[in-house]
Amino acid sequence: MNRVYSKDTIEKLINENKILLIYFGSKDCGICKVIKPELEKILKAYPKITSVQVDVENNIKLSASYNVFTLPAILVFIDGKEFIREARYINMKEINDKIDRYYKLAFDM
Repeated sequence: MNRVYSKDTIEKLINENKILLIYFGSKDCGICKVIKPELEKILKAYPKITSVQVDVENNIKLSASYNVFTLPAILVFIDGKEFIREARYINMKEINDKIDRYYKLAFDM
């Protein structure tokens, strides 16, 4: 996942990609250390999803602009609209199921 540092960059990515996943995390967050590698494994099955990471410690205002106040957080935008928002205790099977469902709808029709 590439790191992003500005709202302009994120807005551009949201508008240019069919599906964009934004992962909000921190290197000091214990749950983030577990979730991020699991999320990266899941994303390997969905090559058409663009994914980026926001390091909340260095981008507090950026995180707040997306109403992210709990870590980790995963936001998924499809065709410019937010469809998935999960935070804190994220069930990876559930997030995989949601991503799979929307991925199929977006790309397999």
